[in-house]
Amino acid sequence: MVDVGVEIEKTNELIEIVGKESLEAEREGAIAAEQEAETNKLSDAAKAEKAACDAELSEAIPAMERATEAVNCLEVKAIQELKALGSPPAQCVEVAKAVLILMKGEKKNFAWPNSQKMMGNPKKFLEDVQTFDGDNIDEWKLAMLAPLLAEDWFTFEIMKGKSVAAAFLCSWIVNIVNYNSIFKKVKPLKDAAQAAQDMAELKQGELAVVIEKVRLINEKVAAL
Repeated sequence: MVDVGVEIEKTNELIEIVGKESLEAEREGAIAAEQEAETNKLSDAAKAEKAACDAELSEAIPAMERATEAVNCLEVKAIQELKALGSPPAQCVEVAKAVLILMKGEKKNFAWPNSQKMMGNPKKFLEDVQTFDGDNIDEWKLAMLAPLLAEDWFTFEIMKGKSVAAAFLCSWIVNIVNYNSIFKKVKPLKDAAQAAQDMAELKQGELAVVIEKVRLINEKVAAL
């Protein structure tokens, strides 16, 4: 025979448990909703920062593409011909000087024999140019290159009449320096965009934990 009093007591205990679990679910649900709103806000901000960064960086892409194109047009044979010149045109010496500054960090010895030494292995020299890190150029190098880049003859069109290799190196230098100046302006934006993205992903992970917690509580309440 069922003891009504015992059953009533059990039912009341169950009601109390369900009530507590429901309140917990409601509380955690409110936390989840608040956190979701914050996460969405952070995610939208991260997307906006990335879009701004991409827009700025898009200015640098053509410069890097032109620099890459100049390098791709540069052939080992042309470098060999430039290196073999006993008395090169003065402008060719100056272009080589720019390369010495940029790639070798040279500050004093810009004599032609030193440039010939730099191009000693034309294939290796070309590979070094191709793999040069345009993102990171020391400021002192840029300062030393500025007077050379300001010369009216420091262009592909003028230099190609003196040396094909020097002309392509000239074009490469102009464009890699231009790319670097834009990249350095964009880098803080890029770092900020990455930090915002990392934070948004962290909050997404935290939100997933809270949502799962709410799901388990609601599941428990439903079972009760």
